[in-house]
Amino acid sequence: MATYTNTSLGDRYAEFTVIALTLIALLFGWAYKSSIENRGVLFESGSISAQAPSGWLQATTEGDEILRTTDLASSGFGSTYVLRKIPTAREATAAQTASLLALEHGQELTAFRVLEQHEVVVLDRPAYELSYVFVESNPDVTHSEIPSIVRGVDYIFINGDHAIVATYWADEENYELDLGRFHKFLASIDY
Repeated sequence: MATYTNTSLGDRYAEFTVIALTLIALLFGWAYKSSIENRGVLFESGSISAQAPSGWLQATTEGDEILRTTDLASSGFGSTYVLRKIPTAREATAAQTASLLALEHGQELTAFRVLEQHEVVVLDRPAYELSYVFVESNPDVTHSEIPSIVRGVDYIFINGDHAIVATYWADEENYELDLGRFHKFLASIDY
């Protein structure tokens, strides 16, 4: 003999309400997580300002660097943003500055290779993009880590007698994932 269960209209509405509330809670949690991840901290140095990602480690700068911030929570090589103010000749072009940067990177970075370079426009500002790759390994011989392949990109903006260079470095596996956040950082730069 078959048994039939009668589900009332109220029971059906309760099931749909639970599903709807669960979806709303998931959407709210995702929006809250995204707002926390995209929060920025104002950085200023002279006439240059930017919104650095909140929660990232701001390291001590060297030479012409004015900002170096790294995401310690990223896997592999920590995603890093570097902002530099490089003195240039008044008639220097962004392409010439990119060539000098490529030479500098070739001397300082292991297995450095230029992938591509060309002129671009970033938020109505002319710039030059230099994309490259290099290998980063832990110099401590007591660590048995496999070296990381790091992708990098420099955006060079000429501003009078100096160039503003915004750099993004990330582990090759995370490069595309973090690129959108870097573009928000790039858009926040004011000089």
